[in-house]
Amino acid sequence: MKKRYKLLLGILLPLLILYISTMLLTRDTDFTTEVTERLEMEEIHEIEIIRSSDEKTVTITDAAEINQIMQPFKDLPLKKVWFSNSDSREAYWLTLSINDNREIGLRLDDDQHLFVYLYEENYMKDYKLTKDIDMTFIKQLFQ
Repeated sequence: MKKRYKLLLGILLPLLILYISTMLLTRDTDFTTEVTERLEMEEIHEIEIIRSSDEKTVTITDAAEINQIMQPFKDLPLKKVWFSNSDSREAYWLTLSINDNREIGLRLDDDQHLFVYLYEENYMKDYKLTKDIDMTFIKQLFQ
């Protein structure tokens, strides 16, 4: 009888640990929690945007345009993923700078994936967008 309990415990305990760790690693969050709480949006003095298809670069320093770029990201729901395959047709790299220091890098792949790079921590987080984002203003910058 004791062997059955040990065997059952030996099987269920790893499954429980696997379930809990999976739930913690693939948690839902939002852009505000992951990015905006790390810096004040009003402090962003410059956003450098690079389009990956031709590596064309646009630098935005106007506060109204910075706000217009960041507005679609506000409260954007995200789902944390690990090592996702991104078969993107177009990607945009956004570098948020405060006082000439790069603080956060964002890579947006086809309105589906968002990679957040924290320069100070030298750490990248990978998220799947759970809601479509309006990219028209960013796309218009490259026309």
